[in-house]
Amino acid sequence: MSDERELRREAVRRRLAGEPAAVIAGDLGRTTRWVRKWVVRHAESSGSDHNWAESRSRAPHESPNRTAPELEAQILDARERLVGNPRAQYGALAIQWELRRLGVDPIPPTRTVERVLERAGVRRPQRASSKYVSKGRPYPGVVDPVPGQFQQIDMVGPRHLFGAAKFHMMNAIDVGSHRAANTVLSSLRPPDLADSLLQIWDQTGLPTIAQFDNHANFRGAIQPRWKYFSPIVATCLELGVTPRFIPIREPWRNGVIERFNNVWDKSFFRTEVFNSLEHLSAENNAFIEFHNTHHRYSAHQGASPNQMWTHEPRALPERLTPPTRLPRKGQIQVVRFIRSNRRLDLFGKRVLLPEDQTHQYVTALIAVRAKTITVINLNGEIIHNDHFGLSRELG
Repeated sequence: MSDERELRREAVRRRLAGEPAAVIAGDLGRTTRWVRKWVVRHAESSGSDHNWAESRSRAPHESPNRTAPELEAQILDARERLVGNPRAQYGALAIQWELRRLGVDPIPPTRTVERVLERAGVRRPQRASSKYVSKGRPYPGVVDPVPGQFQQIDMVGPRHLFGAAKFHMMNAIDVGSHRAANTVLSSLRPPDLADSLLQIWDQTGLPTIAQFDNHANFRGAIQPRWKYFSPIVATCLELGVTPRFIPIREPWRNGVIERFNNVWDKSFFRTEVFNSLEHLSAENNAFIEFHNTHHRYSAHQGASPNQMWTHEPRALPERLTPPTRLPRKGQIQVVRFIRSNRRLDLFGKRVLLPEDQTHQYVTALIAVRAKTITVINLNGEIIHNDHFGLSRELG
């Protein structure tokens, strides 16, 4: 760099001595424009600035895209309030939702919020591990589902509003896009649960597979349990959706919806006081739309759920009501881990499997019309086939 400064000074000395700019440029391996530039720079210094030959930054003194100081202060204030609430999250989405509650419009993008936090030296919250680490046992999961194919569905609650009103939430998330939908429930009557599922699918369209845990709300509660299934299962079968049940005591198999439940609870429900179910429902609908529009997922290379959702969803039939009996069509999938006792537990019905299937996952396919059960291993091989005494009455 010192050699470059000397060339600039030499060019100016020779030009001031009367040499043509073209000759100087030829001797120094530069252009005449370069010579004129440094002559002008020297003249502007009027001899008082001895650093005129130094390079200058070309960056603008003020960035036109710099976040306004007022907005930066609002972002940092919002985060400070959230950090002060031990039950709240304080990541970018939570801050954006807090700004929306305070009337900030437009809401700054996620990356803007993160840049403001970085400039302020604020540490980002530690993220929990996004995936369960397998202990070396393959699992028959749905691999890389496309948007609209595979939903995970779960219940949250009971929760209580100001004034002790009790409610539950049925949350659903499309794994291929992370697009969420939910409904508020004041009752857990089985027909009400099925109707809530229809309300969700009216928003999202019908998936190919709907995955649940083994709670009685989803599978049915009448004894003997294995003969009876719930209106939720009947609704799935009626609409051509395959209900799929995860292994017992393995909630991480529904990890995507479990994480969304946590986001809903700590970024939304724990940050505001709701005085009625109507107030909760209205604000909840706004939060779901906010999540689907603003939340950026690394699994989708920073795209939001709505950006991933580019296809036309499979629509519900018009004027559909939940069925009152189990349809004679479709199949139910049940995933189980087989322990050393070799027993496959299907909601109380136990099937003894071959010895070489221990410590492996299997999938039981319950054919509703044929009333049979077919058990397949991870290779898709049939390892058991038997009658399954289904009742068409709902539990």
